[in-house]
Amino acid sequence: MQSYLDHIVIGAASLGPASKALEDQFGSALAAGGRHPIMATHNRLLKLQSQTYLEVIAIDPDAPTPTRSRWFSLDEASTKSRLAVAPKPLCWVLAVQDITAATRLCGYDAGEIISMSRGDLSWKLTIPQTGALAQNGILPTLIEWPGGINPSGRLPDSEIVLEKLVLHHPDPDMIRDVLQRLGAPDFIKVDAGDPTISFHLATPNGPILIS
Repeated sequence: MQSYLDHIVIGAASLGPASKALEDQFGSALAAGGRHPIMATHNRLLKLQSQTYLEVIAIDPDAPTPTRSRWFSLDEASTKSRLAVAPKPLCWVLAVQDITAATRLCGYDAGEIISMSRGDLSWKLTIPQTGALAQNGILPTLIEWPGGINPSGRLPDSEIVLEKLVLHHPDPDMIRDVLQRLGAPDFIKVDAGDPTISFHLATPNGPILIS
């Protein structure tokens, strides 16, 4: 199976202040993203290398309460507590050519496949009904972009590069098996430990670790 790292997801308690803090940290501006009415969230984006980008996402305070749980565990008390301290990694999103086949072969419950759109972009994404993340976000959310067009090609170039994505989990062999099934990139590293995600970025301000 072929796949690539589509984007990394950083959660925020409030989109505006978090975006400003990250821009100061990165030395680079975030681009406007948009709103997701079905999830009552909004985001800002930053292009990384190739087809990969960074997403900062938060609950949209101006949106009506959604009829289902928000994605990326944003409704969970533990997530809200973490994000109240600072923006934190929530998960990572792996792009696949056939999301139906990928969910069948991946070796874990990635969630139901939801079709979404914004403007002229459309995509399919795996989201558990509860809004929870697979293994606390250690296992990827899966996405399929019809025609292979994702937002990265529309974003301004930046000098930010994701050098490494590190996953810690008590059962690293299980995580490695899933990544092998999905054909995940080699720069995604898996180590033993309590479940955590860390993004290692090279920026104009020097190396930055978000964990």
